Amino acid sequence: MAAILPFKRVYIALWVVRVCFALFGTGYIHPDEHMQNGEIIAGDILGFHALRSWEWRPAFPVRSIVPAFATTGVPILVFRLFGSERLATNVQPSTLFRIERLAFLNLSILLDYSLLSLISSPTHQRLGLLLLASSYVMHTFQVRPFSNSLESVLVALCLVLLQRITAGDLTYHNGGGKDADGSASNQTRTFKRDLHLLAILGVVGTFTRPTFPAFALPIAYQVLLFSCRVAGSPMRAFALLLPPLCSAVLVASGFIAADTRYFHGNFFNPIVTPYNFLQYNLSPENLTDHGLHPRSLHLCVNLPMLVGPGLLWFTLCSIYEYAKNYGRSPRGDLVRMTIIQMVVHSLLILSVQPHQEPRFLMPLVLPIIVLAATLKRPTRPGKLFWASWITFNILLALVFGFLHQGGVVPSLFSLRSTLDGMGSGTRTHIIYWKTYMPPRHLLGVSQKDVLSGKTSLTDLAGAPREALMAAFPTFPCNATYLVTPMAMYLTLPEEIMSCMALQRRIFPHLDLDHISESVQAGWHDGLSLGIYAVKRRCVADALTIRELS
Repeated sequence: MAAILPFKRVYIALWVVRVCFALFGTGYIHPDEHMQNGEIIAGDILGFHALRSWEWRPAFPVRSIVPAFATTGVPILVFRLFGSERLATNVQPSTLFRIERLAFLNLSILLDYSLLSLISSPTHQRLGLLLLASSYVMHTFQVRPFSNSLESVLVALCLVLLQRITAGDLTYHNGGGKDADGSASNQTRTFKRDLHLLAILGVVGTFTRPTFPAFALPIAYQVLLFSCRVAGSPMRAFALLLPPLCSAVLVASGFIAADTRYFHGNFFNPIVTPYNFLQYNLSPENLTDHGLHPRSLHLCVNLPMLVGPGLLWFTLCSIYEYAKNYGRSPRGDLVRMTIIQMVVHSLLILSVQPHQEPRFLMPLVLPIIVLAATLKRPTRPGKLFWASWITFNILLALVFGFLHQGGVVPSLFSLRSTLDGMGSGTRTHIIYWKTYMPPRHLLGVSQKDVLSGKTSLTDLAGAPREALMAAFPTFPCNATYLVTPMAMYLTLPEEIMSCMALQRRIFPHLDLDHISESVQAGWHDGLSLGIYAVKRRCVADALTIRELS
Protein backbone atom coordinates (compact mmCIF):
# COMPACT_ATOMS: atom_id res chain seq x y z
CA MET A 1 0.00 0.00 0.00
CA ALA A 2 2.91 2.32 0.77
CA ALA A 3 4.13 1.91 -2.78
CA ILE A 4 0.71 2.79 -4.16
CA LEU A 5 0.24 6.03 -2.20
CA PRO A 6 2.93 8.02 -4.02
CA PHE A 7 1.42 6.92 -7.33
CA LYS A 8 -2.01 8.10 -6.22
CA ARG A 9 -0.66 11.48 -5.17
CA VAL A 10 1.24 11.96 -8.41
CA TYR A 11 -1.74 10.86 -10.50
CA ILE A 12 -4.12 13.18 -8.64
CA ALA A 13 -1.64 16.04 -9.01
CA LEU A 14 -1.40 15.39 -12.75
CA TRP A 15 -5.18 15.46 -12.97
CA VAL A 16 -5.23 18.84 -11.21
CA VAL A 17 -2.72 20.04 -13.79
CA ARG A 18 -4.96 18.75 -16.57
CA VAL A 19 -7.93 20.65 -15.15
CA CYS A 20 -5.87 23.85 -14.88
CA PHE A 21 -4.68 23.55 -18.48
CA ALA A 22 -8.25 22.93 -19.63
CA LEU A 23 -9.83 25.87 -17.82
CA PHE A 24 -7.02 28.44 -17.86
CA GLY A 25 -4.68 27.40 -20.68
CA THR A 26 -5.29 30.04 -23.34
CA GLY A 27 -2.48 28.93 -25.64
CA TYR A 28 -3.71 28.69 -29.22
CA ILE A 29 -2.59 25.60 -31.15
CA HIS A 30 -4.54 25.85 -34.41
CA PRO A 31 -7.69 27.67 -35.64
CA ASP A 32 -9.42 24.30 -36.05
CA GLU A 33 -9.81 24.02 -32.27
CA HIS A 34 -12.43 26.76 -32.63
CA MET A 35 -13.59 26.46 -36.25
CA GLN A 36 -14.47 22.76 -36.02
CA ASN A 37 -16.73 23.13 -33.03
CA GLY A 38 -17.41 26.14 -30.82
CA GLU A 39 -17.50 28.73 -33.59
CA ILE A 40 -20.36 26.97 -35.37
CA ILE A 41 -22.34 25.91 -32.29
CA ALA A 42 -22.18 29.32 -30.58
CA GLY A 43 -23.42 30.97 -33.75
CA ASP A 44 -26.32 28.55 -34.11
CA ILE A 45 -27.44 28.31 -30.48
CA LEU A 46 -26.45 31.66 -28.96
CA GLY A 47 -26.76 33.85 -32.05
CA PHE A 48 -23.16 35.06 -31.67
CA HIS A 49 -21.27 36.43 -34.63
CA ALA A 50 -19.19 33.51 -35.91
CA LEU A 51 -17.06 32.66 -38.91
CA ARG A 52 -18.19 29.62 -40.86
CA SER A 53 -15.07 28.16 -42.42
CA TRP A 54 -14.95 26.35 -45.76
CA GLU A 55 -15.70 23.02 -44.05
CA TRP A 56 -19.27 24.14 -43.27
CA ARG A 57 -20.37 25.46 -46.66
CA PRO A 58 -23.95 24.22 -47.25
CA ALA A 59 -23.20 23.53 -50.91
CA PHE A 60 -20.38 21.11 -50.06
CA PRO A 61 -20.01 20.45 -46.30
CA VAL A 62 -17.21 18.12 -45.23
CA ARG A 63 -18.02 17.97 -41.50
CA SER A 64 -21.02 16.48 -39.74
CA ILE A 65 -22.86 18.74 -37.33
CA VAL A 66 -23.71 15.83 -35.01
CA PRO A 67 -20.32 15.43 -33.19
CA ALA A 68 -19.99 19.20 -32.71
CA PHE A 69 -23.54 19.49 -31.36
CA ALA A 70 -23.13 16.46 -29.07
CA THR A 71 -19.84 17.62 -27.53
CA THR A 72 -20.39 21.40 -27.30
CA GLY A 73 -24.02 22.13 -28.18
CA VAL A 74 -25.52 19.87 -25.51
CA PRO A 75 -23.36 21.33 -22.67
CA ILE A 76 -24.32 24.86 -23.76
CA LEU A 77 -28.01 23.96 -23.78
CA VAL A 78 -27.69 22.31 -20.36
CA PHE A 79 -25.95 25.44 -19.03
CA ARG A 80 -28.73 27.65 -20.37
CA LEU A 81 -31.36 25.34 -18.92
CA PHE A 82 -29.95 25.07 -15.39
CA GLY A 83 -28.06 28.37 -15.12
CA SER A 84 -29.58 31.54 -13.75
CA GLU A 85 -31.77 33.57 -16.07
CA ARG A 86 -29.12 36.30 -16.40
CA LEU A 87 -26.39 33.79 -17.29
CA ALA A 88 -28.65 31.91 -19.68
CA THR A 89 -29.53 35.01 -21.68
CA ASN A 90 -26.11 36.65 -21.54
CA VAL A 91 -23.42 33.97 -21.79
CA GLN A 92 -20.01 35.55 -21.30
CA PRO A 93 -17.26 34.47 -23.73
CA SER A 94 -15.04 33.34 -20.85
CA THR A 95 -17.86 31.10 -19.59
CA LEU A 96 -18.46 29.74 -23.07
CA PHE A 97 -14.74 29.03 -23.43
CA ARG A 98 -14.75 26.97 -20.25
CA ILE A 99 -17.93 25.10 -21.14
CA GLU A 100 -16.24 23.91 -24.35
CA ARG A 101 -13.10 22.91 -22.47
CA LEU A 102 -15.01 21.14 -19.67
CA ALA A 103 -16.82 18.98 -22.20
CA PHE A 104 -13.56 17.68 -23.65
CA LEU A 105 -11.92 17.44 -20.22
CA ASN A 106 -14.71 15.04 -19.25
CA LEU A 107 -14.21 13.09 -22.46
CA SER A 108 -10.52 12.67 -21.62
CA ILE A 109 -11.57 10.55 -18.61
CA LEU A 110 -12.51 7.84 -21.12
CA LEU A 111 -8.87 7.60 -22.16
CA ASP A 112 -7.83 6.84 -18.56
CA TYR A 113 -10.63 4.28 -18.37
CA SER A 114 -9.57 2.72 -21.67
CA LEU A 115 -5.98 2.35 -20.53
CA LEU A 116 -7.06 0.61 -17.32
CA SER A 117 -9.23 -1.74 -19.36
CA LEU A 118 -6.49 -2.57 -21.87
CA ILE A 119 -3.82 -3.40 -19.27
CA SER A 120 -4.45 -6.15 -16.74
CA SER A 121 -1.37 -5.97 -14.49
CA PRO A 122 -1.69 -3.35 -11.67
CA THR A 123 2.00 -2.50 -12.01
CA HIS A 124 1.66 -1.92 -15.73
CA GLN A 125 -1.57 0.01 -15.16
CA ARG A 126 0.19 2.45 -12.83
CA LEU A 127 3.02 2.95 -15.31
CA GLY A 128 0.56 3.48 -18.17
CA LEU A 129 -1.55 5.97 -16.20
CA LEU A 130 1.53 7.97 -15.24
CA LEU A 131 2.66 8.12 -18.86
CA LEU A 132 -0.79 9.10 -20.08
CA ALA A 133 -1.51 11.65 -17.36
CA SER A 134 1.90 13.32 -17.76
CA SER A 135 1.77 13.52 -21.56
CA TYR A 136 1.51 17.09 -22.80
CA VAL A 137 -0.98 15.86 -25.40
CA MET A 138 -3.48 15.21 -22.59
CA HIS A 139 -2.99 18.70 -21.14
CA THR A 140 -3.18 20.58 -24.43
CA PHE A 141 -4.64 18.86 -27.51
CA GLN A 142 -6.94 16.41 -25.75
CA VAL A 143 -8.83 18.98 -23.61
CA ARG A 144 -9.58 21.21 -26.61
CA PRO A 145 -12.54 20.91 -28.99
CA PHE A 146 -10.57 19.37 -31.86
CA SER A 147 -12.31 16.66 -33.87
CA ASN A 148 -9.03 14.77 -33.38
CA SER A 149 -9.64 14.77 -29.60
CA LEU A 150 -12.96 13.01 -30.04
CA GLU A 151 -11.43 10.66 -32.61
CA SER A 152 -8.78 9.63 -30.07
CA VAL A 153 -11.45 8.73 -27.51
CA LEU A 154 -13.43 6.70 -30.05
CA VAL A 155 -10.36 4.75 -31.18
CA ALA A 156 -9.50 3.95 -27.55
CA LEU A 157 -13.04 2.72 -26.86
CA CYS A 158 -12.90 0.52 -29.96
CA LEU A 159 -9.74 -1.09 -28.59
CA VAL A 160 -11.54 -1.76 -25.31
CA LEU A 161 -14.41 -3.41 -27.17
CA LEU A 162 -11.93 -5.49 -29.17
CA GLN A 163 -10.45 -6.79 -25.93
CA ARG A 164 -13.87 -7.57 -24.47
CA ILE A 165 -15.08 -9.28 -27.65
CA THR A 166 -12.03 -11.52 -28.00
CA ALA A 167 -11.55 -12.26 -24.28
CA GLY A 168 -14.05 -15.13 -24.01
CA ASP A 169 -13.98 -18.71 -25.27
CA LEU A 170 -17.24 -18.56 -27.20
CA THR A 171 -18.38 -21.24 -29.63
CA TYR A 172 -21.62 -20.84 -31.54
CA HIS A 173 -21.32 -24.04 -33.51
CA ASN A 174 -22.25 -27.42 -32.00
CA GLY A 175 -24.84 -25.78 -29.76
CA GLY A 176 -22.41 -23.52 -27.88
CA GLY A 177 -23.28 -20.13 -26.47
CA LYS A 178 -26.46 -21.28 -24.67
CA ASP A 179 -27.48 -22.04 -21.10
CA ALA A 180 -29.02 -25.34 -20.08
CA ASP A 181 -32.55 -24.06 -20.72
CA GLY A 182 -31.67 -23.20 -24.32
CA SER A 183 -31.51 -19.42 -23.82
CA ALA A 184 -28.48 -17.40 -24.78
CA SER A 185 -25.86 -17.20 -22.02
CA ASN A 186 -24.84 -13.92 -20.41
CA GLN A 187 -21.48 -14.20 -22.13
CA THR A 188 -23.19 -14.58 -25.49
CA ARG A 189 -25.47 -11.60 -24.90
CA THR A 190 -22.51 -9.47 -23.84
CA PHE A 191 -20.58 -10.57 -26.92
CA LYS A 192 -23.44 -9.60 -29.25
CA ARG A 193 -23.99 -6.29 -27.46
CA ASP A 194 -20.31 -5.39 -27.82
CA LEU A 195 -20.46 -6.17 -31.54
CA HIS A 196 -23.32 -3.69 -31.86
CA LEU A 197 -21.43 -1.07 -29.85
CA LEU A 198 -18.33 -1.53 -31.98
CA ALA A 199 -20.33 -1.13 -35.18
CA ILE A 200 -21.97 2.04 -33.83
CA LEU A 201 -18.64 3.51 -32.71
CA GLY A 202 -17.23 2.77 -36.15
CA VAL A 203 -19.93 4.92 -37.76
CA VAL A 204 -19.63 7.70 -35.17
CA GLY A 205 -15.86 7.76 -35.64
CA THR A 206 -16.10 7.90 -39.42
CA PHE A 207 -18.55 10.80 -39.35
CA THR A 208 -16.40 12.56 -36.73
CA ARG A 209 -13.27 12.27 -38.85
CA PRO A 210 -13.10 10.24 -42.07
CA THR A 211 -9.49 9.38 -41.13
CA PHE A 212 -10.93 7.18 -38.36
CA PRO A 213 -10.91 3.97 -40.49
CA ALA A 214 -7.13 4.28 -40.88
CA PHE A 215 -6.90 3.54 -37.14
CA ALA A 216 -9.94 1.28 -36.78
CA LEU A 217 -9.54 -1.13 -39.71
CA PRO A 218 -7.06 -3.41 -37.87
CA ILE A 219 -9.59 -3.63 -35.04
CA ALA A 220 -12.40 -4.49 -37.46
CA TYR A 221 -10.18 -7.12 -39.11
CA GLN A 222 -9.41 -8.88 -35.81
CA VAL A 223 -13.08 -8.82 -34.75
CA LEU A 224 -14.08 -10.27 -38.11
CA LEU A 225 -11.55 -13.11 -37.78
CA PHE A 226 -12.64 -13.86 -34.23
CA SER A 227 -16.35 -13.79 -35.14
CA CYS A 228 -15.81 -16.21 -38.03
CA ARG A 229 -13.86 -18.54 -35.78
CA VAL A 230 -16.47 -18.68 -33.01
CA ALA A 231 -19.33 -18.96 -35.54
CA GLY A 232 -17.86 -22.07 -37.06
CA SER A 233 -19.23 -21.57 -40.58
CA PRO A 234 -19.69 -18.75 -43.10
CA MET A 235 -23.49 -18.81 -42.75
CA ARG A 236 -23.36 -18.58 -38.95
CA ALA A 237 -20.79 -15.78 -39.22
CA PHE A 238 -23.08 -13.89 -41.59
CA ALA A 239 -26.03 -14.35 -39.22
CA LEU A 240 -23.86 -13.18 -36.31
CA LEU A 241 -22.54 -10.03 -38.02
CA LEU A 242 -25.70 -8.98 -39.87
CA PRO A 243 -27.47 -7.36 -36.86
CA PRO A 244 -24.44 -5.18 -35.94
CA LEU A 245 -24.16 -4.14 -39.58
CA CYS A 246 -27.84 -3.15 -39.52
CA SER A 247 -27.14 -1.05 -36.41
CA ALA A 248 -24.28 0.64 -38.26
CA VAL A 249 -26.52 1.39 -41.26
CA LEU A 250 -29.24 2.77 -38.98
CA VAL A 251 -26.81 5.09 -37.18
CA ALA A 252 -25.24 6.21 -40.47
CA SER A 253 -28.72 7.00 -41.78
CA GLY A 254 -29.32 9.14 -38.69
CA PHE A 255 -26.13 11.10 -39.33
CA ILE A 256 -27.03 11.62 -42.99
CA ALA A 257 -30.56 12.73 -42.11
CA ALA A 258 -29.32 15.17 -39.43
CA ASP A 259 -26.69 16.69 -41.75
CA THR A 260 -29.11 16.96 -44.65
CA ARG A 261 -31.65 18.71 -42.45
CA TYR A 262 -29.01 21.04 -41.00
CA PHE A 263 -27.34 22.11 -44.25
CA HIS A 264 -30.31 21.96 -46.66
CA GLY A 265 -33.27 22.51 -44.36
CA ASN A 266 -34.98 19.37 -45.63
CA PHE A 267 -34.39 15.64 -46.02
CA PHE A 268 -33.87 15.68 -49.78
CA ASN A 269 -30.53 15.57 -51.59
CA PRO A 270 -28.77 13.53 -48.87
CA ILE A 271 -25.40 14.78 -47.63
CA VAL A 272 -22.71 12.22 -46.77
CA THR A 273 -20.00 14.35 -45.18
CA PRO A 274 -17.26 11.64 -45.04
CA TYR A 275 -17.62 11.19 -48.80
CA ASN A 276 -17.36 14.95 -49.34
CA PHE A 277 -14.30 15.01 -47.08
CA LEU A 278 -12.57 12.35 -49.17
CA GLN A 279 -13.48 14.11 -52.39
CA TYR A 280 -12.05 17.37 -51.12
CA ASN A 281 -8.81 15.85 -49.83
CA LEU A 282 -8.17 13.82 -52.96
CA SER A 283 -7.80 17.04 -54.93
CA PRO A 284 -4.17 18.29 -55.01
CA GLU A 285 -5.39 21.82 -55.69
CA ASN A 286 -7.40 21.85 -52.45
CA LEU A 287 -4.52 20.52 -50.37
CA THR A 288 -2.22 23.20 -51.78
CA ASP A 289 -4.39 25.82 -50.07
CA HIS A 290 -3.67 24.20 -46.68
CA GLY A 291 0.03 23.59 -47.19
CA LEU A 292 1.92 20.66 -48.70
CA HIS A 293 4.39 18.67 -46.63
CA PRO A 294 6.87 15.85 -47.33
CA ARG A 295 5.18 12.48 -47.05
CA SER A 296 7.74 11.43 -44.46
CA LEU A 297 6.69 14.23 -42.07
CA HIS A 298 4.34 12.05 -39.99
CA LEU A 299 6.99 9.40 -39.35
CA CYS A 300 10.04 11.63 -38.98
CA VAL A 301 8.59 14.70 -37.22
CA ASN A 302 4.94 14.52 -36.18
CA LEU A 303 4.93 11.18 -34.36
CA PRO A 304 8.16 11.92 -32.41
CA MET A 305 6.71 15.36 -31.58
CA LEU A 306 3.57 13.79 -30.10
CA VAL A 307 5.01 10.90 -28.10
CA GLY A 308 8.64 11.90 -27.57
CA PRO A 309 11.79 9.97 -28.50
CA GLY A 310 11.50 7.56 -25.55
CA LEU A 311 8.04 6.23 -26.38
CA LEU A 312 8.96 6.12 -30.05
CA TRP A 313 11.90 3.87 -29.19
CA PHE A 314 9.65 1.53 -27.18
CA THR A 315 7.24 1.43 -30.11
CA LEU A 316 10.03 0.35 -32.43
CA CYS A 317 11.06 -2.31 -29.90
CA SER A 318 7.49 -3.63 -29.82
CA ILE A 319 7.28 -3.73 -33.61
CA TYR A 320 10.60 -5.58 -33.78
CA GLU A 321 9.46 -8.06 -31.12
CA TYR A 322 6.19 -8.61 -32.98
CA ALA A 323 7.96 -9.15 -36.32
CA LYS A 324 10.43 -11.57 -34.74
CA ASN A 325 7.65 -13.67 -33.18
CA TYR A 326 5.20 -13.29 -36.04
CA GLY A 327 2.74 -16.20 -36.08
CA ARG A 328 3.80 -17.39 -32.62
CA SER A 329 2.22 -14.70 -30.43
CA PRO A 330 -0.08 -16.06 -27.71
CA ARG A 331 -3.76 -15.21 -27.90
CA GLY A 332 -3.45 -12.87 -24.91
CA ASP A 333 -1.25 -10.58 -27.00
CA LEU A 334 -4.01 -9.91 -29.52
CA VAL A 335 -4.53 -6.31 -28.37
CA ARG A 336 -0.79 -5.56 -28.52
CA MET A 337 -0.61 -7.13 -31.98
CA THR A 338 -3.60 -5.06 -33.14
CA ILE A 339 -2.05 -1.87 -31.76
CA ILE A 340 1.15 -2.53 -33.70
CA GLN A 341 -0.89 -3.15 -36.84
CA MET A 342 -2.78 0.09 -36.13
CA VAL A 343 0.42 2.12 -35.81
CA VAL A 344 1.87 0.78 -39.05
CA HIS A 345 -1.41 0.88 -40.97
CA SER A 346 -2.40 4.42 -39.95
CA LEU A 347 1.07 5.83 -40.67
CA LEU A 348 1.05 4.29 -44.13
CA ILE A 349 -2.45 5.52 -44.97
CA LEU A 350 -2.14 9.02 -43.53
CA SER A 351 1.30 9.55 -45.06
CA VAL A 352 -0.19 9.23 -48.53
CA GLN A 353 -1.78 12.64 -48.07
CA PRO A 354 0.77 15.46 -48.49
CA HIS A 355 -0.95 17.71 -45.91
CA GLN A 356 0.20 16.46 -42.49
CA GLU A 357 -0.14 17.90 -38.99
CA PRO A 358 0.85 16.34 -35.63
CA ARG A 359 -2.74 16.28 -34.32
CA PHE A 360 -3.74 13.90 -37.13
CA LEU A 361 -1.82 11.19 -35.21
CA MET A 362 -3.36 11.89 -31.79
CA PRO A 363 -5.30 8.57 -31.73
CA LEU A 364 -1.94 6.75 -31.61
CA VAL A 365 -0.84 8.28 -28.30
CA LEU A 366 -2.80 6.00 -25.97
CA PRO A 367 -2.10 2.78 -27.96
CA ILE A 368 1.63 3.58 -27.97
CA ILE A 369 1.55 4.17 -24.20
CA VAL A 370 -0.11 0.75 -23.81
CA LEU A 371 2.78 -0.78 -25.78
CA ALA A 372 5.38 0.99 -23.64
CA ALA A 373 3.69 0.13 -20.34
CA THR A 374 3.45 -3.58 -21.15
CA LEU A 375 6.98 -4.08 -22.52
CA LYS A 376 9.06 -6.67 -20.72
CA ARG A 377 12.37 -5.91 -19.09
CA PRO A 378 15.07 -4.81 -19.84
CA THR A 379 13.40 -2.40 -22.27
CA ARG A 380 11.13 -0.86 -19.60
CA PRO A 381 11.48 2.90 -18.86
CA GLY A 382 14.53 3.82 -16.77
CA LYS A 383 15.98 6.99 -15.22
CA LEU A 384 17.20 8.37 -18.55
CA PHE A 385 13.76 7.89 -20.06
CA TRP A 386 12.00 9.64 -17.17
CA ALA A 387 14.40 12.59 -17.25
CA SER A 388 13.84 13.13 -20.97
CA TRP A 389 10.10 12.44 -20.70
CA ILE A 390 9.52 14.99 -17.95
CA THR A 391 11.60 17.67 -19.68
CA PHE A 392 9.97 17.04 -23.06
CA ASN A 393 6.41 17.20 -21.74
CA ILE A 394 6.85 20.19 -19.44
CA LEU A 395 8.39 22.21 -22.26
CA LEU A 396 5.72 21.40 -24.84
CA ALA A 397 2.86 21.71 -22.34
CA LEU A 398 3.96 25.25 -21.51
CA VAL A 399 4.45 26.17 -25.17
CA PHE A 400 1.13 24.84 -26.47
CA GLY A 401 -0.88 25.27 -23.27
CA PHE A 402 -0.02 28.87 -22.37
CA LEU A 403 2.59 30.53 -24.57
CA HIS A 404 1.88 29.93 -28.27
CA GLN A 405 -0.45 32.72 -29.48
CA GLY A 406 -1.53 32.84 -25.86
CA GLY A 407 -2.87 36.39 -25.96
CA VAL A 408 -5.48 35.99 -28.70
CA VAL A 409 -8.27 34.48 -26.59
CA PRO A 410 -7.75 36.76 -23.54
CA SER A 411 -7.75 39.77 -25.88
CA LEU A 412 -11.24 38.82 -27.03
CA PHE A 413 -12.42 38.60 -23.42
CA SER A 414 -10.89 42.01 -22.72
CA LEU A 415 -12.48 43.59 -25.79
CA ARG A 416 -15.87 42.20 -24.80
CA SER A 417 -15.53 44.00 -21.45
CA THR A 418 -14.61 47.18 -23.32
CA LEU A 419 -17.65 46.85 -25.58
CA ASP A 420 -19.93 46.32 -22.57
CA GLY A 421 -18.76 49.67 -21.16
CA MET A 422 -19.59 51.64 -24.32
CA GLY A 423 -22.78 53.46 -25.10
CA SER A 424 -25.47 51.82 -27.19
CA GLY A 425 -24.80 54.12 -30.14
CA THR A 426 -21.04 53.51 -30.30
CA ARG A 427 -19.76 51.87 -33.48
CA THR A 428 -16.56 49.90 -32.92
CA HIS A 429 -14.03 48.51 -35.37
CA ILE A 430 -11.54 45.86 -34.18
CA ILE A 431 -8.51 44.88 -36.25
CA TYR A 432 -6.31 41.83 -35.62
CA TRP A 433 -2.92 41.88 -37.31
CA LYS A 434 -0.09 39.32 -37.29
CA THR A 435 -1.95 36.88 -35.02
CA TYR A 436 -3.75 33.60 -35.45
CA MET A 437 -7.35 33.88 -36.60
CA PRO A 438 -9.44 35.30 -33.73
CA PRO A 439 -12.43 33.02 -32.98
CA ARG A 440 -15.35 35.42 -33.37
CA HIS A 441 -17.68 33.63 -30.99
CA LEU A 442 -15.33 34.37 -28.08
CA LEU A 443 -15.85 38.10 -28.64
CA GLY A 444 -19.45 37.41 -27.69
CA VAL A 445 -21.22 39.96 -29.90
CA SER A 446 -24.48 39.12 -31.60
CA GLN A 447 -24.80 38.62 -35.32
CA LYS A 448 -27.36 41.46 -35.31
CA ASP A 449 -24.76 43.92 -33.98
CA VAL A 450 -22.37 42.94 -36.75
CA LEU A 451 -24.99 43.17 -39.49
CA SER A 452 -26.07 46.59 -38.25
CA GLY A 453 -22.48 47.83 -38.25
CA LYS A 454 -22.36 48.43 -34.49
CA THR A 455 -19.37 46.10 -34.19
CA SER A 456 -17.00 44.95 -36.91
CA LEU A 457 -13.94 42.72 -36.73
CA THR A 458 -11.27 42.53 -39.42
CA ASP A 459 -8.65 39.80 -39.42
CA LEU A 460 -5.64 40.94 -41.47
CA ALA A 461 -3.66 37.83 -40.52
CA GLY A 462 -0.14 38.23 -41.95
CA ALA A 463 -0.91 41.11 -44.32
CA PRO A 464 1.85 43.73 -44.91
CA ARG A 465 1.74 46.89 -42.84
CA GLU A 466 0.51 48.91 -45.83
CA ALA A 467 -2.70 46.85 -45.74
CA LEU A 468 -3.04 47.59 -42.03
CA MET A 469 -2.70 51.34 -42.48
CA ALA A 470 -5.19 51.27 -45.33
CA ALA A 471 -7.71 49.44 -43.13
CA PHE A 472 -7.90 52.13 -40.41
CA PRO A 473 -10.10 54.64 -42.29
CA THR A 474 -12.15 51.95 -44.05
CA PHE A 475 -15.03 51.63 -41.60
CA PRO A 476 -17.13 54.55 -40.30
CA CYS A 477 -16.91 54.11 -36.53
CA ASN A 478 -16.50 55.91 -33.22
CA ALA A 479 -13.76 53.68 -31.82
CA THR A 480 -11.02 51.61 -33.44
CA TYR A 481 -8.82 49.02 -31.72
CA LEU A 482 -5.76 47.27 -33.04
CA VAL A 483 -4.71 43.91 -31.57
CA THR A 484 -1.18 42.89 -32.55
CA PRO A 485 2.02 41.52 -30.98
CA MET A 486 3.91 44.42 -29.44
CA ALA A 487 6.96 43.39 -31.44
CA MET A 488 5.00 43.97 -34.65
CA TYR A 489 3.61 47.27 -33.38
CA LEU A 490 7.21 48.46 -33.04
CA THR A 491 7.75 47.85 -36.78
CA LEU A 492 5.16 50.49 -37.74
CA PRO A 493 6.25 54.01 -38.82
CA GLU A 494 6.71 56.36 -35.87
CA GLU A 495 4.01 58.76 -37.07
CA ILE A 496 1.51 55.88 -37.09
CA MET A 497 2.66 54.56 -33.69
CA SER A 498 2.07 57.99 -32.19
CA CYS A 499 -1.61 57.69 -33.13
CA MET A 500 -2.12 54.64 -30.90
CA ALA A 501 -2.45 54.29 -27.14
CA LEU A 502 -1.80 50.98 -25.40
CA GLN A 503 -4.97 49.90 -23.58
CA ARG A 504 -3.79 46.54 -22.34
CA ARG A 505 -0.71 44.36 -22.49
CA ILE A 506 -1.40 40.61 -22.51
CA PHE A 507 1.48 38.44 -21.37
CA PRO A 508 2.58 35.84 -22.40
CA HIS A 509 2.07 35.67 -26.15
CA LEU A 510 4.62 33.66 -28.12
CA ASP A 511 4.68 34.50 -31.84
CA LEU A 512 6.73 31.84 -33.59
CA ASP A 513 5.99 33.39 -37.00
CA HIS A 514 8.03 36.53 -36.23
CA ILE A 515 10.87 35.36 -34.04
CA SER A 516 13.44 37.92 -35.24
CA GLU A 517 11.10 40.86 -34.53
CA SER A 518 10.27 39.42 -31.10
CA VAL A 519 13.96 39.06 -30.23
CA GLN A 520 14.65 42.66 -31.28
CA ALA A 521 11.77 43.91 -29.12
CA GLY A 522 13.18 42.28 -25.97
CA TRP A 523 11.76 39.47 -23.89
CA HIS A 524 8.90 41.46 -22.32
CA ASP A 525 7.58 43.23 -25.40
CA GLY A 526 8.55 40.29 -27.58
CA LEU A 527 6.33 37.99 -25.52
CA SER A 528 3.36 40.37 -25.25
CA LEU A 529 0.22 41.09 -27.23
CA GLY A 530 -1.04 44.66 -27.22
CA ILE A 531 -4.54 46.10 -27.51
CA TYR A 532 -4.23 49.64 -28.88
CA ALA A 533 -6.83 52.38 -29.16
CA VAL A 534 -6.37 54.03 -32.56
CA LYS A 535 -7.03 57.70 -33.32
CA ARG A 536 -8.39 57.42 -36.84
CA ARG A 537 -8.08 61.13 -37.70
CA CYS A 538 -4.47 61.12 -36.54
CA VAL A 539 -3.76 58.08 -38.74
CA ALA A 540 -5.49 59.73 -41.74
CA ASP A 541 -3.38 62.88 -41.32
CA ALA A 542 -0.19 60.84 -40.96
CA LEU A 543 -1.00 58.87 -44.12
CA THR A 544 -1.69 62.09 -46.03
CA ILE A 545 1.67 63.52 -44.97
CA ARG A 546 3.42 60.28 -46.02
CA GLU A 547 1.77 60.42 -49.47
CA LEU A 548 2.74 64.08 -49.96
CA SER A 549 6.32 63.44 -48.93
